Amino acid sequence: MFRNRKLSKHKVKKVISCFCVDINATKTALLLGLSRNTFNAWFNLFRRFIYFHQEAIKAQIIGNMEVDEAYFGATRQHGFHGKLKRG
Repeated sequence: MFRNRKLSKHKVKKVISCFCVDINATKTALLLGLSRNTFNAWFNLFRRFIYFHQEAIKAQIIGNMEVDEAYFGATRQHGFHGKLKRG
């Protein structure tokens, strides 16, 4: 990934910081003075890395997840359900 890059380490760090702060590719291109398409490619690469990382985490925990009924809360019944009627 970084072997054939045309960006210096400093600019790569700037691209990563702009991505983390959620600055879009157009504004990042204006800040760093390069093509928007370059930053679109880098941002898509970061998104792919995040996706594959999340998939790996999901694969680790998919079989070990257990949900208790208490998590969903009790069901409340309003009215006279189960109560004695006077009459």
